[in-house]
Amino acid sequence: MEIGKFNRARVESVTPQGYYLELETGGRVLLPGNKHQFELEEGEILDVFVYMDSEDRPIATLDKPYAQAGEFAVLTVKEVNRIGAFLDWGLNKDLFLPYKQQLGDLQRGDKCVVYILVDEKSGRLVATEKIKSFLDLDTSELHIGQRVQLAAYEVTQDYVDFLVDYRYTGRLMLTRGMQRIYIGDTMPGFIQRFTSDGKITLNLTPVGYKGLMKSDSPDAIMQKLAEAGGFLPYGDHTDPDTIREEFGMSKKTFKKILGTLFREGKIDLGDDGFRAV
Repeated sequence: MEIGKFNRARVESVTPQGYYLELETGGRVLLPGNKHQFELEEGEILDVFVYMDSEDRPIATLDKPYAQAGEFAVLTVKEVNRIGAFLDWGLNKDLFLPYKQQLGDLQRGDKCVVYILVDEKSGRLVATEKIKSFLDLDTSELHIGQRVQLAAYEVTQDYVDFLVDYRYTGRLMLTRGMQRIYIGDTMPGFIQRFTSDGKITLNLTPVGYKGLMKSDSPDAIMQKLAEAGGFLPYGDHTDPDTIREEFGMSKKTFKKILGTLFREGKIDLGDDGFRAV
C-alpha cells in the first residue's frame, strides 16, 4: 500500500468496525464507518486515502487531505508543543511537523509552506519546511509570460522566494511601494525571465515584450534596477533601439517613466545613467 496517498481499493468485507478493503497495490486496510455515515457493498471499487492512525496502524478514509505525500502545501498551524507543530491538512488527525524540520518559531494560526513525506525511520507521515531539496529544477516545460500560482516560502528585505505551481521555485525582487508579503501568502504571478543557471525571475503583473512587465508600468524599470544592483547605464544618451531592446518600450515612454520615478524620489538621474535612492 502507498501510505500518504490515494489508493484504489475493493470492499472485501463489512464488519461492525467498518469496511475492510483490499488495496490494488497489495495489503488490507480498515475504512472505519457504518451505514449511518456511508454505505458500501462488497466488491465495490473506490479510491481511499491511506495514512497511519494514532497507534501507527494503516487506516483508510474517504476524506481528502489538502495534499498527499510527495507534494507541497500551504498549511495552518493548529497546535505547538514540546515535540513540534501539528498542521491542519483536512483530516481528523493533524499532520506532524517536527522541530528539526522547522525553519523558525511557529505559533498557532501561522501559515507554513511544507513538503509532505514518509519518515524513513518511523514510517509516519510528516511535514518539513526544508523544502529546497524537493524542488524541481528542470524548468524546460515553462515559458516566459506564463501565468503561474505562487506561494511565498522565504521573505527577505530584498526579495521573496516562491513555490511556482507547487513544483518549482522562483524569485520576486522587491521594489519600493510593493505590498508586504508574508510566508504562506498565495497569489497568481508571471514568469518574467530565466537566469543563465535556469532560475526563474517572477513578476506579479502580466509580462509583455521579451518577458518584461507591461511598458506602461514603472515597476518594469524598478524591478530591472533592483536586479542590476541599483544602477543602470541608460538615459538621454541611449539610442532608442537599445531602450526598446532592454526595456520593451519606446524611448519616449522610458523617459516619461524615469521622470515620474525621479519626482517620486525613487531614483537619481545622472549623465552615466540612473540609480535607486
